[in-house]
Amino acid sequence: MILKRRNFIQVVSLGLATVASGFKVALPEKPTPPDTKTLDIIMPSRDGKYVFFVDGQKQLLQITNEKGILRIPTHSCIIKYIAADGVTKLSVYIDQDTAKSHLLPGVPLTEVENDSEWNAVILGNPIREGKLSTQISGPVNTNAVIEVLDLQGRSLIKETVNKTKSVEAFTLDVQRFAKGMLLVKVSSDEFTRTMKVLHVN
Repeated sequence: MILKRRNFIQVVSLGLATVASGFKVALPEKPTPPDTKTLDIIMPSRDGKYVFFVDGQKQLLQITNEKGILRIPTHSCIIKYIAADGVTKLSVYIDQDTAKSHLLPGVPLTEVENDSEWNAVILGNPIREGKLSTQISGPVNTNAVIEVLDLQGRSLIKETVNKTKSVEAFTLDVQRFAKGMLLVKVSSDEFTRTMKVLHVN
């Protein structure tokens, strides 16, 4: 009787162990980052940081001794950056099997940041011979509005200009307007500045 009872307890214990080992709590899977790899960059530019866009995603590339490393997807992609002239936009197609890429020189991050800051100044104050020159700095290939007003706020001239350079001057003819103080307003989506200028002859 004692032997049978021991056998029964062993069978029950074995069954419970089997159930316990077979029961697992399903845990949520952690999201896996997209597959990426490194791309060796050879670029004849001075040491420093450079802004690159890999399939539209911004990365900072550190160039040391004309070499750097970008992280790119394992599939084919396109990398974009600004050439050393600070104006030309370069696009490079990278095949999925590419491990090293030789690139044209780029513009350092510090220069990109400076060129992207909006500013406006009057070139020559007072203005003479009716030629109003306004120098505008800011991002290339963007539009700005130059508006000339009198002191009562009435608009005399309003012109939209396209900036193709980081720093560019635009000239308006105000000869036909009365002599005296004028207001010059320069504006864009991200910038507005109003300046006074004296129109003498």
